[in-house]
Amino acid sequence: MHTKKPVRKPDVTIKDIGDETLLYGTDEQAIHVLNPTARLIWSLCDGQHTLTDMEQAIHANFAVPEGRDVRGDIQRTLDIFAGKKLLQEPSA
Repeated sequence: MHTKKPVRKPDVTIKDIGDETLLYGTDEQAIHVLNPTARLIWSLCDGQHTLTDMEQAIHANFAVPEGRDVRGDIQRTLDIFAGKKLLQEPSA
């Protein structure tokens, strides 16, 4: 996943409510709630940003405790997005 550039599905509706973001997928009747960190990761799933780019953005936008496995956290978040079918395969 280090060089892959995740892409969110275009048919996912996004709505910001206070500090949280709601995602509505058309595949299933589910609502997904994102905190500000997951929201940033979601916004970077545009096919242009790698895991390394996302890690740099997290460090630039949030106070990250020393020793925190940011890369692992991002990967777990991406795995959740993929598991909920919110990401598509990037085009070649």
